[in-house]
Amino acid sequence: MTYQKVFRGRGSIGKVPEMMEKLGMHRPMIVGNEHLTARLLKKVPALLSAHVYSGYQANPQLSDAEPAAKLFSDGKCDGLISVGGGSAMDTAKAVKAILLSGSAEAAIQGSRKEERILPHLAIPGTAGTGAEATENAVVYLDKKKISLSDRFLRPEGVILDAELLESLPEYHRKSAALDALSQGIESYWCLNATEDSRVHAYLAVLGVLDNIKAYLAGDPHAAEEMMEAAFQSGKAINLTRTTAAHAMSYQLTKTLGIAHGHACMVTLPVLWEQMMESGEMQPVLKDLAQKMRLGDERMGPKLLRGLMYSLEMEIPEMPDEAVLESLASSVDPQRLGNHPVKLTHEDLKNIYRRAFIPLCGAEKQACMDIWKYYNA
Repeated sequence: MTYQKVFRGRGSIGKVPEMMEKLGMHRPMIVGNEHLTARLLKKVPALLSAHVYSGYQANPQLSDAEPAAKLFSDGKCDGLISVGGGSAMDTAKAVKAILLSGSAEAAIQGSRKEERILPHLAIPGTAGTGAEATENAVVYLDKKKISLSDRFLRPEGVILDAELLESLPEYHRKSAALDALSQGIESYWCLNATEDSRVHAYLAVLGVLDNIKAYLAGDPHAAEEMMEAAFQSGKAINLTRTTAAHAMSYQLTKTLGIAHGHACMVTLPVLWEQMMESGEMQPVLKDLAQKMRLGDERMGPKLLRGLMYSLEMEIPEMPDEAVLESLASSVDPQRLGNHPVKLTHEDLKNIYRRAFIPLCGAEKQACMDIWKYYNA
């Protein structure tokens, strides 16, 4: 795997021309929303003549990438610049997959027919998904989520500029941070974990936990640390992939309308508790708790719940039995293959059910106190 070229620091978006030169990119196509693309063009006037594609959805469809691939070819472009959240970066990756495969259908099959260099510079506008560090693109086809995966899809260049986070709505800042935290935790305990992946996962988890308070309060240094934590979470899951919390999150977002990171953290504390019932998981959970500076692995779920309550990320109301059944049936069994404990359909239903039960009284206060004094 080749190393990514990475520029860090506030204002580093102005170094796009330098990065383009390093990547051998002269006629890029920009994939990004209107707001962040406008900021990019203001900072880098040399890109004013570049083709721009903004026709993708929040949860991008594979079909969103097809007209973009045509625009790229018709414009004789030689590289991609994505600016924004995971949707922009995943759309750009899907465009690249189509161009290298020859068609959307071939991209789904992973039958790449070209080895040509087609550089992609990713400029994340959120601190959460880590998509700038991964070789996967999550897109939808006929309402079904699919993952395009190829080592050539990992962006060759990355710019981490925390100034781009300043315009994010507060809810999305919180949810994106929870996504990075969830990715770090899941990568740490997953079956595919390695010594290297756990280094990235550790940096992601501590990066979020140590900086989220100051980040949400507007601290510029904390924002840079959150960008780095999200990048590390992406590097971790690029090596390992995610586990049950992510697999269980997608239908929560679709059914209940909560953002992705929020949805991941709804079930993550319950999954941690469920794994504590397995003797085989005790060493991993104990190690993870120690890395998180917790004296006992039983404090992990409490800390995560306390964080959720502190952020005012509400637990959705308990759905009826039919919705619980639909949620459990929606989970992709293939994505559960990396989870360290085997989960049955009934297990999934029970985890969802437990996740929707709000804490109250002394139990809730204990969780909030743990988070309050965690890094006070």
